[in-house]
Amino acid sequence: WPSKTKLAAELAKTTGHSVYTSFLQEHRTQILASFERAGTAIALAVAVLDDPEFTAAATEKAREFAAQIQDLQQQTPFGVPYQPAIWGDGWKIQRFGMQQYFLHQCWPDLFPSENLFKALNFILGCHPGPNPASFVSGVGSTSVLTAYGINRADWSFIPGGAVSGTALIRPDFPELLDWPYLWQQTEYVMGGGATHFMFMAMAVQALLSE
Repeated sequence: WPSKTKLAAELAKTTGHSVYTSFLQEHRTQILASFERAGTAIALAVAVLDDPEFTAAATEKAREFAAQIQDLQQQTPFGVPYQPAIWGDGWKIQRFGMQQYFLHQCWPDLFPSENLFKALNFILGCHPGPNPASFVSGVGSTSVLTAYGINRADWSFIPGGAVSGTALIRPDFPELLDWPYLWQQTEYVMGGGATHFMFMAMAVQALLSE
């Protein structure tokens, strides 16, 4: 439902065709049930539909989701949901930051802009472990300059590449090692990695300009 909701909302906004708004209204139960994964699309759907009943139902789901986020934020000193498994948690936190921008635009009282700022701060160095490097190569006074990508045999980096970041590699403590084959921490991806970081940077700039 997240992808279907986003597609329908985007097409409704772009074309104005009623077939897309009808889809959103007819499937509101399924759409709202997936709020945790489809919240950004639902925020767009609220604006597109301008339907008081849909807005009220979505706002109630948003309130429940905001409470879940607050519980997770209180579990670490970083103010973001931090639950790493094998990989570092940077990409997921970047996705969280991207989500927070859209949720803030629709429900500013439930999702403060600080959530986005905290996510960006985490990526740029405010994260666990002895190495406070930015997860984005070439961004910040210290950043990951040995990454795992098409360049992994070169002990080099791609400017703007975003790695997953510090992982919990047992039995050691969290650490961001300088090693080109450590995919759990220094792997590059575009979608969800570099793209989410670029979006967050522009979103923060937009919020600071308001």
